[in-house]
Amino acid sequence: MREKIKQNWSMITVIIAILITSICMTIFITKKKGWHEDEIFSYGSSNCKYDNLLQRFDYKDSLNQLIDEKIMDSNPLKMIENITYYLGHQEEFRQELGSKIEKEVPVWKTNEQAKDYMTVSSDEILSYWSVYYNQARDVHPPLFYMLVHLVSSFYLNHFSKYIIFIINLVFYIASCYIIHKMMKLFGKEKLSAITILLYGLSIGAISIVMFQRMYIMLTFFMLLYLYLNLKITKNSFEIDKKLKRQLTWTIFLGFLTQYYFCIYVVMIAGIMCILLGKNKKVDMLKHYIWCHIKAALIGILIFPASIYHIFFSYRGVAGGTAEVGYIGRVKEYLEMIFYAFSIPKELGYGISFILVILLIYKLIKGKRKDRIVLITIPVVLFTLVIAKIAPYMNIRYIAPVFPIICIGVILSVNSIIKEILSFVIKTEVKYAGIVVIALIIASISVYGLLNSKPQFLYEEYEQRIEIAEKYQDKKMVYVGGANFNHLQDMEEFLRYHNFIITTTWELEVLKDNEGLKNEKEFILNVKCWIQDFDENLQKVLEYTNAKDYELLVDDGQSRVYKVTRT
Repeated sequence: MREKIKQNWSMITVIIAILITSICMTIFITKKKGWHEDEIFSYGSSNCKYDNLLQRFDYKDSLNQLIDEKIMDSNPLKMIENITYYLGHQEEFRQELGSKIEKEVPVWKTNEQAKDYMTVSSDEILSYWSVYYNQARDVHPPLFYMLVHLVSSFYLNHFSKYIIFIINLVFYIASCYIIHKMMKLFGKEKLSAITILLYGLSIGAISIVMFQRMYIMLTFFMLLYLYLNLKITKNSFEIDKKLKRQLTWTIFLGFLTQYYFCIYVVMIAGIMCILLGKNKKVDMLKHYIWCHIKAALIGILIFPASIYHIFFSYRGVAGGTAEVGYIGRVKEYLEMIFYAFSIPKELGYGISFILVILLIYKLIKGKRKDRIVLITIPVVLFTLVIAKIAPYMNIRYIAPVFPIICIGVILSVNSIIKEILSFVIKTEVKYAGIVVIALIIASISVYGLLNSKPQFLYEEYEQRIEIAEKYQDKKMVYVGGANFNHLQDMEEFLRYHNFIITTTWELEVLKDNEGLKNEKEFILNVKCWIQDFDENLQKVLEYTNAKDYELLVDDGQSRVYKVTRT
């Protein structure tokens, strides 16, 4: 028994590390109270039939209604005829759409409608064509949303934050396994558990598992793709049939998960093509390139909307926000990486400088320069590209490289410690490097968990949920300043029996509104960030014949009032 434990000790420590970090993440998900609007969109676009928003007006938006009326038909040939007609008469279609949009007016909704948006009912199980359609109208590929729909089908008519958390946790554990496989490839499997602990206990990893989007799934496919390419270098740049299949499937599935995967693939593949050519593996180079072309073609054929998404959509062609210049954005993303590992900025820049010096030294003197280049250069380039193209300054976009950074840092620190110990003690001390690294990682992790909180918990939202529970029988008027951001308040919509969602340019709908006719009191939720807040608040009070109003909560996102009417 002792011999078996000794032989499998590395795997045992990896399992223990995964358990520790998974338990930590499970504790944090219980503390999650609120939502980013994109998280709610993950549920809605996955589970709402042929529409991806909880609309302010009718069940479907004007475009969906027009498609239903003018395009959709039970006869496939008739539908193709309709599509062909409107492709040739696009101006007519736009005019009809514009006419419909002009007639859109916010209407009263029920919590049942909110629940229907978020959940799968018995007649919606395995409605994957709906998911496909919704994502074709969005700017993201459908694979993650199809998984959300699948898991939601086991929670019929029930919304739970644990649906996507389960998906995220599975891909987190799968990512940890790839980390172990990669360290084993380097002959450093004894460092696997430490690497997993550094990654899994970091604020960055916990945050991205809490964030109910596809970014931990993207992390897994980026890690897997890197591992397969490192495996090719390990095999003396030979690619057998099994490896070709694995590579093709990974590229295909990564592409259908998130388009940022393509950026990383281009960087790794570019380096690999140079290495294959340098090692005179012409046949292998042809097979390697064909794996990528084949995966891309299959992905595009299965989801042709990806062409529009990548090259023509607002998300595909848009650059970053203009508040800071490009250098400022790069700096902010670097500091997000420091935050992810709970490192003060000054110390972070110092460590980065040392690692750059070590990288240059290894590229000059190191034995396996191909591996060093594959691990480090794409991470640097990915960060620089994300800083240029990401629509917002947000940790989610840079998070997929966190485990790769952990691998590079652990290998670098292990190398430095071994050099120092051999110089000071003049002999190799077995496991001394592992012990020192373990102590460093333990210190960083404990410091981070004690002094920082993961992002995307939105604990302050609990106050508004309590108010919604208390006043659920009263009608709620919601005032926002955008077409999409109301999704972040879905937990309230699930509680109020009746609510109306308006924007600042639609407030006149509240004048003599039939839904408020017999209401002496109602709840008013006004987003703090709307322009001309006080002016718009007064308009709402005037249009609803308010006699008095009482502020119930101001949490920095919303101000919630109880309004008494004349």
